Parts: sequence; structure tokens; C-alpha cells
Amino acid sequence: MMRAFAMISVAGLSACVQGTRPMPLAESGPVAVELAGASYIADLQPTEAGPVLVMTRDGASFGNAEGLEAKRAAEAFCASRGMSVNRAAYGHYVGGGWQFKRGCA
Repeated sequence: MMRAFAMISVAGLSACVQGTRPMPLAESGPVAVELAGASYIADLQPTEAGPVLVMTRDGASFGNAEGLEAKRAAEAFCASRGMSVNRAAYGHYVGGGWQFKRGCA
């Protein structure tokens, strides 16, 4: 009986570890991005659900209707690293910036 309990406990612990992978490192800080004469700030941060790229405009905040501009700036940021934004990902407007889940892929 005790042996069965020990085996179940070990199996339970291994189930907790099975799907985990290391969280990617954050950028060293916000990164300036220039696109078509405008300045943006890209901030790529790790989260439990994966990296999140937050784009803000240098100076004035983005508006809720400016997601396409933010996504183009995010694409420029990712392209500078040899990657691209997940084209199927929707941006989320939060506090004057646009968040893109999964960051650059």
C-alpha cells in the first residue's frame, strides 16, 4: 500500500513538470523603433503564457483605432531581429499601447 502511494506521488510530481519550458529572457529594456519617420518604443517581456510585445508611440499614446500602425511598428521591430509578428495574433489595446502575445516568432 505504501509503495503504491509513493508511486502515485512521484507520478503526480512528474505531471507538474512535464509541459514546462524555460521562459525566454526579457529584452534589456525598451527599444526604440523608427518607421516612416515616426518613433515607437518596443518592450518585449516574458510572461507565464509566453512573451508579450508591447508597442507604444514615442510622445503621444496610441489610440484604440490605431492597431494597424502599432502592428506595423511591431513588425519592424521583429524584422530587425530576423523574425516576424504572428500575423494571426490580434493586438490588445491597453493604456495607450498595443500588446501582441507571443512577441516575435
